Amino acid sequence: MISVVPYSIEMKCQWDEFADTCKNGTFLLFRNFMDYHSDRFRDHSMMIYDDDRLVALFPANIRCDGVVASHDGLTYGGLLVRKHEYSQNTITYFKALLEHLNRNDIQKIIFKQIPSLYCSISCEEIDYALGLANARIERVDLVSAIEINSPDRIKYQRRRCSGINKARENNISALETDDFSQFWNEILTPNLEARYCVRPIHTLQEIQQLDQDNPGKIRQFCAYYDNRIMAGCTVFETDHVAHIQYFSGCGEGRRNGSLDFLVNYLLTDIYQEKKYLDFGNSNRCGWKNVNNGLLDWKEGFGARSYAQRFYEVETAAHQLIEDVFV
Repeated sequence: MISVVPYSIEMKCQWDEFADTCKNGTFLLFRNFMDYHSDRFRDHSMMIYDDDRLVALFPANIRCDGVVASHDGLTYGGLLVRKHEYSQNTITYFKALLEHLNRNDIQKIIFKQIPSLYCSISCEEIDYALGLANARIERVDLVSAIEINSPDRIKYQRRRCSGINKARENNISALETDDFSQFWNEILTPNLEARYCVRPIHTLQEIQQLDQDNPGKIRQFCAYYDNRIMAGCTVFETDHVAHIQYFSGCGEGRRNGSLDFLVNYLLTDIYQEKKYLDFGNSNRCGWKNVNNGLLDWKEGFGARSYAQRFYEVETAAHQLIEDVFV
């Protein structure tokens, strides 16, 4: 019998152990990462059982208007299932989740699907289940990534090669550091405030704590000229993907090729064994607008687009998901 149980802190170990076995699970969906901003997001995560056996997770928060989102504090969420799970079972778990939420007066969920490049095995049966539930696509973000070892990988654009060569002529160096503060204080925060009037999503103290709580998963790389920081890159590292969470350079660093040099350093020296380097999305001011200059820069390294879909689902739609396997 399928049952849906609200997550509680006592279930942390069981949650993390299961998430580590999922075909669409990453360390962002472990409780050490999810709970760092628990003061900002009211957790509404669910654990799905088949009798006494844990079979799926739903990382989520509940908004002040009663809508459940998966997850407003994370890049992605969705329904987490085991690597060897059958499609029929996954659809059954999704239906049970909708039914449970509906019985508990939740009318709607925002389902933030994980991009396919993060899945070790295809999990698009979840998209099929969303289709059965007449889910509406609320937005689609344009994520840029390079499949690093693909035989069809696109070569660098001439301008990117020129930037890398300029950096070499200027004796730019790149290295990894365990100190986030120089990049945060001298490059990232001033740039975001000056150019966009915003601050980084994570404070310096938060990124330091996340690094401590998730050892080896968050890495900082910087480019230097004459012992001065020119650019920096903060990477969230999963089994198959190196995701660039933050990337920024000072004016001099943009002129002397440091940004291009740093990307090339990641691709050729650090992440040759990863499947993807993910630059993140280039959307701004709503998902129907794209920062074309930023997208062009990413695609200059051979990155191409992957869709991240956000669905709006009525929980009453559990009634639409019947036995489709005939």
